[in-house]
Amino acid sequence: MTRSVYVTGIDRGDGRQVVDLGVMELLTRQVDRVGVFRPLVHDGPDRLFELLRARYRLSQDPATVYGMSYEEASALQAERGMDELITALVARFHAVADAYEVVLVLGTDFTAENLPDELALNARLANEFGASVIAVVGGRGHPAEAVAAEVRNACRAYQDLGCDVLAMIANRVAPDDRDTVAALLDERLDRRHGLPGFVLPDEPALA
Repeated sequence: MTRSVYVTGIDRGDGRQVVDLGVMELLTRQVDRVGVFRPLVHDGPDRLFELLRARYRLSQDPATVYGMSYEEASALQAERGMDELITALVARFHAVADAYEVVLVLGTDFTAENLPDELALNARLANEFGASVIAVVGGRGHPAEAVAAEVRNACRAYQDLGCDVLAMIANRVAPDDRDTVAALLDERLDRRHGLPGFVLPDEPALA
C-alpha cells in the first residue's frame, strides 16, 4: 500500500515550503519513486512544484499533481456539497498513489475565502488519503510560550479530527527563542502526545 505524508498547517504565512522541501529530501533518500499531490491550487505558475521537480528531477506529469483549483473546489462544494468535493479529490489522489511508492501531499494554503474551515478540510483529506500528518505552525512575531501553545493546540486539533500526526513543526521562530521553544515542545508534545516537535529558526536562508 502506498504510504503518504500530508504536510499542512493552521494558517497562512507559516513558511511551510521549507518543510515541504525537507520532507521531500527525506523521502527521496528512502525510496526511488516519490509522487507529489496538491489537492487545491491557485491559477498561475506553481513555484513550489517547479522547484521540487527541478531539485529532485521528478518525471511526474504536472497535470497529475493537482486535484483542482480553488475556484473549481468552491463551485463544486457550493453546488454538490463537501462530500462530493472530497470524493473527487480522493479519486485524483489515488491516481497518483497507484503510480508511486510514496506520495508527498502539499496541504492547502489557508487563503480560500469560499471554503469553510480549511484545517478540517486538510484533516479529512489526510484521513481519506491514509496519510500521516506533519503540521507546521508559524512562529514569526510571537513569543516562545505562545508558539509552543499554538503547536500544542494544533496537534490536538488534528488528533481530535482523527489524524495520525507524525510530527509537529514550529517554523520561523525567533533565533533567540529556538532553545526555549524546543524545550517547551519536548515537554508538551513528547511527554503528553508521544510525538516529536521540531523548531526551525526565522532565518533568511530558510525563507
